[in-house]
Order: sequence, then structure tokens, then C-alpha cells
Amino acid sequence: MFEKCISACRIAILSAVFVSMFAVSSNAATTGDLLYYYNLALKNDPQLRGAEYESLATRETLRQAYAGLLPQIYGNLSYTLTYQNINSSENKVYAVGSTDYNSMQYGVNITQPIFRYASFLSVGQAKSVLNRSALELEKARQDLALRVVEAYMDVLLNKDKLAAVKAEESAVELQYERAKERTENGMAPITDRYDTEARLAAVKAQRVEAENVLNDAFQALTEICGVPALEIKPLKDEIPLTRPFPENIAHWTEAGLKQNLEIQIQKLKAEIADKEVGRQRSAHYPTLDFQGDYNTNDTKGSLFGGGSNTTTYNLMLKLNIPFYEGGLITSKTREAANLHQSALQGVTKQNRAAERKVRATYNGVVSAMARVEAMKKSVDAQMLVVEAKEEGFKAGLFISLAVLDAMQDLYRYKKEYSQARNDYILNSFRLKHTVGTLNPEELNLVNAWLQN
Repeated sequence: MFEKCISACRIAILSAVFVSMFAVSSNAATTGDLLYYYNLALKNDPQLRGAEYESLATRETLRQAYAGLLPQIYGNLSYTLTYQNINSSENKVYAVGSTDYNSMQYGVNITQPIFRYASFLSVGQAKSVLNRSALELEKARQDLALRVVEAYMDVLLNKDKLAAVKAEESAVELQYERAKERTENGMAPITDRYDTEARLAAVKAQRVEAENVLNDAFQALTEICGVPALEIKPLKDEIPLTRPFPENIAHWTEAGLKQNLEIQIQKLKAEIADKEVGRQRSAHYPTLDFQGDYNTNDTKGSLFGGGSNTTTYNLMLKLNIPFYEGGLITSKTREAANLHQSALQGVTKQNRAAERKVRATYNGVVSAMARVEAMKKSVDAQMLVVEAKEEGFKAGLFISLAVLDAMQDLYRYKKEYSQARNDYILNSFRLKHTVGTLNPEELNLVNAWLQN
């Protein structure tokens, strides 16, 4: 019980911190940056809003469970019209002939459960359901932060790719014009022209595809935020690259197994399933209720020719002992036990999945850092190669296709450089998301890396 209280307090604190951080981040947001779209998503994302309504609905579970321990009060009211025709009777009390009369009955019935073990277990089970709901809402909030970052970075990545493809298209088009002119003047073989023409057609097709992918990336961001995503701020040329702290994959794995929200949610599902086993088994136990009835019957006539007004009070203790219900209770208990075992297997599955995700994202951060540094050097070096080959082409040392090959390598390195930076940021976020510590403060850090 103490651990459950600690867990509930931790959830409440996390939620409070989340809200306070959101208030800070709202002030720092400007149009088109990451926080701008994140704040829109907090208001408009249907997935988060749906999770919030589900959390509100789940709160009723505890109220419904307590209802099984509280009194139940019913009122009743009936009005009856009676038409009677006595044709013959050997009882001299009854008069021969027709008669009609009305009667009214009203009363109150109250039932107070005294002992219903299943109801007590339902209250404990409902509290576990509330804890699970709080974790699910927190996970929905962290999921939203990750989804916004992924959508935003996807737009940035595809913008960089489109820019590289457009620059490559311009360069290939220039080389095509050169090759066309040189072949027409007999200074180069016709194959040079055909080669550059084929490459130009391929690059144009890549540009059309890149435009479509970028439009879809914008639409994905719009889908989350609920408003058209039009303006976006690119990353600065230099962003700080830092390894996860502490730089120990075993530490992150251990933290993930303890704090991963999916694992905690699955553990609570197993706990709820375990309590369901006890609740179904408790149907074998007797129940004891107190029942009180009050009824008034006002009749304006009767078989004897006169009316009456009577009031009845009944007080009773009702003991119900279930002996046999066709095997229903035993069957439901076995069903609940099997579902509990299934939930325990779910915990094992989530543990293994979380460990794999932690290792993959941790190594992804380290790998992306190395790739960013390597591709930055490749871009710088290839720019020098392009300049040298361009000069060599003018001096007659290289053919135009050699210059074109160098240019296309440059743009390929630029796209890989953008991909590496994108992977570094996303893996950093995914690592913290897997460990269950992703919060809006992380978005502030990335927002500072965007150009003003």
C-alpha cells in the first residue's frame, strides 16, 4: 500500500511538473518554431484529448465501486382501477351485482449491504485502475511531445533533402547545357550529352518525389496540431553534440526497466487482473444485507364492499448463500486467472521491449554523433573536390562527367549529414521517452538550436 501511495504521488508530481513546464514553454514559443507547434498540439491533438477524456471517465470507476457498499433506496407508486361483476355467490357477505373501485399503493424500499466481499475487492481494484489511468495519461503527454518532435524533424529533414535535390538539379542542368554545347561544337562525344540528359531526368524525378514527401511531412505536422503548418525554422549550422549522461548503457537500461511507463502500466494491468481473480472467486462467499420496506395501501373498495387504508413496515436481515450456479463462478474464476497470467506475460514482453529500445536508442545517439562529425568532414572535403574539378574542367584536365560525379557526391553527403543530425536529435528524445523522463524542457533545448 505504501508503494502504491508513493507511485500515486510520483504521478501527481510528474503531472504538476509537466503543466508548469508547459506554462514556461508557452512564453518562449515563437511562430514557426518547435514550441509553437507543440503548444498547438497540446490544445488540438485528438489523441491527447481522447486520453484526457478517458482519464476523466476512468475516475468514475472508483465511485461505481463504492456504490456497491452504499445503501440502495427505491420508491414505488401504483394506482389501480378495479371493475368487478359478481354474478352469483353462495357467500352471503358478497352482494350480487357490479361494482368498481380504485386503490393506490406507495412505499419505500432500502437495502444496506452489510457484508459483500466482492464489493470490498472492487474498491481496491478501482484504485489500481485509477493509478493505471494516471500513468496512461502521462504516457499520452510524453507520446505527444515525441510525436511533435518527430513530425517537426521530419519536415526539416525533407526540406534539407529537397534543397539538396534542387541544387543538384541546377548543377546537372548546367552540366547538361555544357555537354550539349560541347557536343554540338565537336568538343565532346555525344555520350556525354546523353549521360547528363539521363541524369537530369532522374534528378527531376527525385525533385518531384521530394516535394511530395515534404508536403506529406507538413500534413503530418498539421494532423497533430490541428492548424495548417506553413512556416518552419531550420536548424542552425552548428548544434551541440553531447553523449547521454551518465555515459553508461547499463545505467540507462536499469532506469528504463524501472521507469518505463509502458512497463508500469502493464504491471498495473497485471495487478488489476490479479484482483479480478479474487473478485470472481469471492462470488462463492455469502452476502448479508439489511432490508427495510415501508408500504401504504389505500383501497376505496373490496370484495366485501368497503375500502381500507393499511401501512406495512418490514425490517429484515437477508443472508444469501450461493451453493451452485451451474459452474458459472468457477468458470469465471478460471477465466480471470488465465487473463492474469496473460497480463504477467505482457509485463515480461514490455521489459524485453524496453531493454531493446533503450539499447537501440542509446547506441543510436552515439552512432549519430559519429556520423554527424564524419559527414561534416565529408561535406567540407567534397566541396574542395568539386572546386578543384571545376577548375580542372576549365583547364581541360577533367571531363564534365567527372565534375558532375563530384557534385552529385557532394549533395549525397549533404543529405546524409542532415539525416545524421536528425537521427541524433530523435534518438536523444526516444531514449528519454523510453526511460519515461521526456518532458517539455527537452523541447526548449532543441528549440534553442533553431535559427531565429
